[in-house]
Amino acid sequence: QLESHAKSGQSVNILDNCYKDADMNRLISGTSRLFAGGNACGALPQAGCLRLGARELDRTRLTPLCTSFARAFGSETKDKLKKLMDQADVGSDRVGIGMRGDGTAPRFYKKVSVAEEPGKGWLILLDNRKLKTPAKQDLIVPTQALALAICAEWTWQVGKEIRPFTMPMMTLTSTAIDRVPLRRDAIIFELLKFFHTDLACCRDEDGTPLATRQAELLDPVVDYASKQLGQKINVSDALMGAEQSEEASAALNKMLRGLCDYELAALDAVGGVCKSTLISMNVLNGNISVDDAVAASRIEEDMQMDKWGLVEGGHDIDIAGVRVGIASPTVFLQLAGRR
Repeated sequence: QLESHAKSGQSVNILDNCYKDADMNRLISGTSRLFAGGNACGALPQAGCLRLGARELDRTRLTPLCTSFARAFGSETKDKLKKLMDQADVGSDRVGIGMRGDGTAPRFYKKVSVAEEPGKGWLILLDNRKLKTPAKQDLIVPTQALALAICAEWTWQVGKEIRPFTMPMMTLTSTAIDRVPLRRDAIIFELLKFFHTDLACCRDEDGTPLATRQAELLDPVVDYASKQLGQKINVSDALMGAEQSEEASAALNKMLRGLCDYELAALDAVGGVCKSTLISMNVLNGNISVDDAVAASRIEEDMQMDKWGLVEGGHDIDIAGVRVGIASPTVFLQLAGRR
């Protein structure tokens, strides 16, 4: 392609879809062969502009390519390409581009640091380049503490792999920046839709051991939420859940709409893990501990474990997942200065 474009006098374009390893290998190999003899690229310097595609390519992939261009065009072109790479922002969507089947991705950076953006907040830098969200927005956080936590997550990626599932602060921050502003109404609608079937409001029939345990752990949760909303919240053993009053639903709607993007992201995250907006409200406001929230969200499972035993590699992993899913948003809000 380079040779044909050179002969026709057209500009050389490194296409967006050349970011894949295989494509880049072929491009680098072919370019090296083309430039090695120096006889096939006489018209190339006059071929017009040399343009990199919109996708950011790995520095390790571009280095051989720059070397080939330097042999053909001289060191000036290599210097321009190096400057372009140094100025480029680093998008966390690069992790998604290289995602493997096991949920990991190749590590594409060496150094991680933080820097203050005057009047805006704190940035995370990968090899001195700004980190962006998956939607390519500036990843700017309100506090240095949260920036350092995200910095630590990127730093602690072991070896040559990135494990996105070990980066909850990065995930929650990206959600607060990318997803919540665009889908705020939809998120609130979903939370309100499941208010009637909130786990804290759905109980077993009176007199059973399960009902007794539910009352012990969930009644304080419901009482606190009722005080926060200023409305009575009903509980029921009905199959379809507890019917809530219009006043209670309106109060919850008002409370949700008063949350900032960080708070709504955290509430939605915990609510999804617990299947309960009320438990989420309690733990994020500090009314109950993370351990209490885990216990309240797993009452039935824990009673089954007490009766039949714990299955290693099953129940223990589920419990760890719930604990991380509740603790991470709680810490996230504290680091963001929202609690």
